[in-house]
Amino acid sequence: MAVSTVEFKSGGVTCVADLYRPKGLRRGKRRPAIVMGHGFSLVRSTLTEQAGALVEAGFVVLAIDYRTFGDSGGRPRGQLFPLNEAEDFRNAISYMQTRDDVEPARIGIWGASFAGALVSYVAAIDERVKAACAVVPVTDGYKWMRLLRTESEFYDLVRAVEADRARRFAGEKGARIPVAGPTGSFCALPADPEVESFFSAMPDAFPTWRDTITLESVEKILEFSPLSFVHRIAPRPYLIIAAGGRDVVHPAWTITELFDAAREPKRLEFLPYDQIGLYVEPGLSASNNIACEFFRKELGAT
Repeated sequence: MAVSTVEFKSGGVTCVADLYRPKGLRRGKRRPAIVMGHGFSLVRSTLTEQAGALVEAGFVVLAIDYRTFGDSGGRPRGQLFPLNEAEDFRNAISYMQTRDDVEPARIGIWGASFAGALVSYVAAIDERVKAACAVVPVTDGYKWMRLLRTESEFYDLVRAVEADRARRFAGEKGARIPVAGPTGSFCALPADPEVESFFSAMPDAFPTWRDTITLESVEKILEFSPLSFVHRIAPRPYLIIAAGGRDVVHPAWTITELFDAAREPKRLEFLPYDQIGLYVEPGLSASNNIACEFFRKELGAT
């Protein structure tokens, strides 16, 4: 497996990505390809093991940093606008179609958590996507922000978003918000200690990760609903892999709601792990194996 750093333009911003190529791939030999995006606030280096599994299955793989995250350009940093990130996914597909080692008509996309939401949306609106795999996907931004909070906490969040819009309209700098924190705290992703611990480990493991996003990002997340678009993926194949155990961030009822809204051909796999279980072994390999089998069937690999 060969790994190199590449760049492509998206919305006038330079996006940085890791390109994974199968070992021994000859120049001019085309392979099917997978574009991968990272989860909520994360960076492309969190995708190394998933990308490695897919490249070992025979695919050329591109793992991207969305604009304003990781090594990609764009300001303010941590501006998590879902439609911008969807555009970054689409421009990554365009980049892959220009390569002489990629079969341009056989490109799939993969994403987990918030990237699972992006995959579900991008596949719905871009017919160049020939197969899509969403792992523990977020399904609807409003429902997601709401289910993580009490009624009072959600009210406070919405009022903060409104106040931030007023500040920005007046020419002031927008506010920032912590990415994650304990249940009840004012942050983008309040959750239980397991999820909080997942994010608290990020700075040491992934130096390009940052622990805040813009508050304006929350406004854009509230407006984003892959659930309303997912039916448009058909007749291209769509796979959801989810945690069958306890998952406060991606509850099973939201996953099944998304799956029900999609049309055939579709597939849903619940694996016997809790919410972080698909990011670590043995759940990580179990999820990767299903994704590889799915893409090999739907895109082929040589």
